[in-house]
Amino acid sequence: MDRPSTPPTLIYDQDCGLCIATAAWLARRVPRSRLDVVAIGEVEAQPTLATTLHDLPLAAALHFVRPDGSIWTGARAVLGAGLRVPRWRFVARALDHRVGHRLLEPVYRRIAANRRRIGRLLRLPAVCPMPARPGDR
Repeated sequence: MDRPSTPPTLIYDQDCGLCIATAAWLARRVPRSRLDVVAIGEVEAQPTLATTLHDLPLAAALHFVRPDGSIWTGARAVLGAGLRVPRWRFVARALDHRVGHRLLEPVYRRIAANRRRIGRLLRLPAVCPMPARPGDR
């Protein structure tokens, strides 16, 4: 089976401490060749992403852009990213089906609606730079 030439991309809110912490956690564990992690503010600098995501409410939910151009949002986006994380992919795989999506989506929506409050409670910074990824130069 041929591997896609471009990795899937997770779009996150760079003004949310919880989103930044999650994106940084992913960036430390998953090489860019398996998952690219891009802030909403950086989408316009990438023409393919900008075209694919044009006019979508990116701040409303996580967006996971698959190599074929299809887009998963919310809990399904979390699962898409989770499938790329070593030692966590078995959990994502176990929940990546219709029933799992229906169970996780309300949980995701509740967390997303309160993400800034959760970030403050966890004392996460609202803005911080992404760490360099292994192999980035």
